[in-house]
Amino acid sequence: MPANCSATSNQGESSHAEKQSRPMGNSARIRLKFGSYGIEVLENSPGLRVSSLYSTHDGQNINRSFAVVAYPDTVDPAFKQEHEAIISGQSIGIVFEKNGWLIDKRHLYFGEIERPRGHFTDSTDASETDTQRSAIHIYELVVRKDGSEFQYAFIAEVHHPEYLCLQDLAAMYGEEFDTHLERKERIGEFLDIIESRIAVL
Repeated sequence: MPANCSATSNQGESSHAEKQSRPMGNSARIRLKFGSYGIEVLENSPGLRVSSLYSTHDGQNINRSFAVVAYPDTVDPAFKQEHEAIISGQSIGIVFEKNGWLIDKRHLYFGEIERPRGHFTDSTDASETDTQRSAIHIYELVVRKDGSEFQYAFIAEVHHPEYLCLQDLAAMYGEEFDTHLERKERIGEFLDIIESRIAVL
């Protein structure tokens, strides 16, 4: 694990509390821990969105989560309005929760992934040749409302080590973490997409 792993250092939170309740979303967590939050959409197509969830320090954006979202082939009319807001650049969790949807994460994989050390910063001084392992979380996002349930997207989040590492994810998700450490075949293609986007964005 990274030497600078934040473990359970998020302000106002503890591993015990997080095991007992649903973990907060990235937008709220980043704002709580670093004092600011923003989202920049780096790639947007009908089937895929790649974004940087960042905090700002001395005028510099630090990417706290590199998120890759694979949308369904067909968008159900029940959440068409929410989907349009999301593809325009708004936060997935905020949009659905604001419109009365309940969100479930069906976990698929917890692990680590190689990425350039400079990948999480917009500084030109950051090294792009050395690599560092970062925690990755892949899950299926399911939304529920009025007795109906829909699969919305497959999502991968690659976290800055100062934000979340594997120890943090283990504390947040408990037994769910322990049972999803294997790279199963169904996520192999998605992992290839994630790695290709890290290489170019």
